[in-house]
Amino acid sequence: MKKLSRSKLKSIKGSLNCAGCPVNNNYGTGPEYSNTCAQYFALSQNCQMCVDVSADCYE
Repeated sequence: MKKLSRSKLKSIKGSLNCAGCPVNNNYGTGPEYSNTCAQYFALSQNCQMCVDVSADCYE
């Protein structure tokens, strides 16, 4: 494994801020999900990394 500098770590998308994202929602098909897959894909990329999504949305 290669060590990363702090400046490179800050640029990794997984370290984005989830402020303003609907983090209490979950996305998928079926009654157990609060939102649909279409609503998930309508989110910004930043918010997509902050929410729970079913693998069904990628099929």
